[in-house]
Amino acid sequence: MEPTDSTRRGSLTDEQRAILSNQAAADHPQPVDFGLTHDDMRIHDLASFGRSGLKYKEANKWFGLKLYLAIWFVVYALGFAIFATLHDIPGGWTWNNEHAVSMFLLGMLTPGFFPGIFVFGLALHAIFNSYESHRRRHPSAGVLAYREAFRMHRSYLAATHEAELALQRQKQSYWERLNGYEFERETAEVLKRHQFNPKVTRGSADGGVDIEVTKGGRKGVVQCKAHVARVAPATVRDLFGVMHHSNSDFGIIVSLGGFTKGAIEFAKSKPIFLLDCSDLIAMQEGQDILAKNFPVDPTP
Repeated sequence: MEPTDSTRRGSLTDEQRAILSNQAAADHPQPVDFGLTHDDMRIHDLASFGRSGLKYKEANKWFGLKLYLAIWFVVYALGFAIFATLHDIPGGWTWNNEHAVSMFLLGMLTPGFFPGIFVFGLALHAIFNSYESHRRRHPSAGVLAYREAFRMHRSYLAATHEAELALQRQKQSYWERLNGYEFERETAEVLKRHQFNPKVTRGSADGGVDIEVTKGGRKGVVQCKAHVARVAPATVRDLFGVMHHSNSDFGIIVSLGGFTKGAIEFAKSKPIFLLDCSDLIAMQEGQDILAKNFPVDPTP
């Protein structure tokens, strides 16, 4: 049975089906496509939206330094003006007074002189915090568009995951609807696809064997459990006894409900192979789950 695309999306909501039809949501949005820089991502807490390998718009490398110097000069000039108002020097604070000019330039070279590095640092910190706070409260169109694109991308991933789960449930329900004999027959068809040469046994006198198989010159027996209960160790031990009684080289148990931990432990290091519903589906789709247990002889 090959599920169709309509089957794949049958249990999805209209919104999920719509998002899966939107190919633009399939790819992870790149900040560069929205004119965003790394600084934009940081200020608006968008870093958690991204992943390694994101591409950003190239920022003005000198913008920060220019802004820093401009703010520094404004703060310094204000501080110097206050200082000059409160302190007199011979000749007055004029450009014709060499002593006044020297004092001004000395202050320019040593920011802590006028009005003090502490005051400057506080002012600079306050200005930058105010600037970033304003940007957070008033995100640009590019930031809003990136947020929406990333929301759609996450919705696309969630819808894709749900579609895969729906498809898996549909595949599993196909096997769960079969009665005991139909389950054995369909299991035989799957094994035949992987060159096991199966023969379904009939009646109650099958000695605990539902399917007889041969592969690569080896003889095997198969038991099919078409119920949702997990197979216990006793079932595996019984099959092991059947293998010896029938001189079989290997055994296979196929169970819709899976296997208990004890059953799995007992089958280890023995030529007993356990297949659950997901294994059946994989083999039905062409994956040879048991290939490692039946290596091809390289000799002709």
